[in-house]
Amino acid sequence: MLYSLPNFALGPILLAVFVSTTLGVAAYIIVFKIRLFDHLINKPLVPPFIVIPISVLALLLAFMASSAWQNRTTAISALQSEAIALNRLGIIAATSPALARELKGDLSSYIHLLERGEWGNAYNMRRQQEVDQILSNLYKRAWMIDAGACTAQEAGSQCTTKAMAAEILTEIKQLEAAREQRLSIGRQSNLSHGKKWAIIYLLTLVSNITIGAVHRAYRQTAITAIVLWCLCTALVFSMIKLYIHPYKGFDPITPDLSRLS
Repeated sequence: MLYSLPNFALGPILLAVFVSTTLGVAAYIIVFKIRLFDHLINKPLVPPFIVIPISVLALLLAFMASSAWQNRTTAISALQSEAIALNRLGIIAATSPALARELKGDLSSYIHLLERGEWGNAYNMRRQQEVDQILSNLYKRAWMIDAGACTAQEAGSQCTTKAMAAEILTEIKQLEAAREQRLSIGRQSNLSHGKKWAIIYLLTLVSNITIGAVHRAYRQTAITAIVLWCLCTALVFSMIKLYIHPYKGFDPITPDLSRLS
């Protein structure tokens, strides 16, 4: 939710603390203000019962943490692949004035839109039609270069060889694949975890209620246990939320494409 606020790196921590506190207060009200659990004063639950909901919650949190680290690793790999493809296309374009005229302009525009648009403003959660158009232009230019390529470059000739034309097309495909992977990670990190968090919050509420129910006969003990558990969940939620979106949060992945411009 707080990821929608720009440059608010600690937003996930505040959200985690707010959610954990709210769930703890809700559990206290349910256990001590509603008569549903009054019978536990004389017939209390056995303490080991607490382990059941907490174990299920821990399992789901482990899956979420694994997803966060996997997203980050994949995002770094996609960035490296995209940077390598841009770098190779820049090297190829520098080999002759003809190729420089064909490729340099589109490559510079791609990098500019990447830094200011998809990566800078949209955090890789939305694609830009301008970048799609640039990739289409690069494909057209690659096919035109291939159509006019010579089989072998003779001494003094400025023609592009078939091998170099094929390499240009390969690098453009790698560039497009890395971009699609980057955008896919951004969209999934922003939208696909909502249902999972809803289940985790529900299980957190159940675990808080269970802790309070086990200590129903001792109000102060129950409050202490719920507060400690809320602190634990807030810390775990914060850690996952800080890294669940690899392009935002406390330690976002950022591109260094200035050397490619």
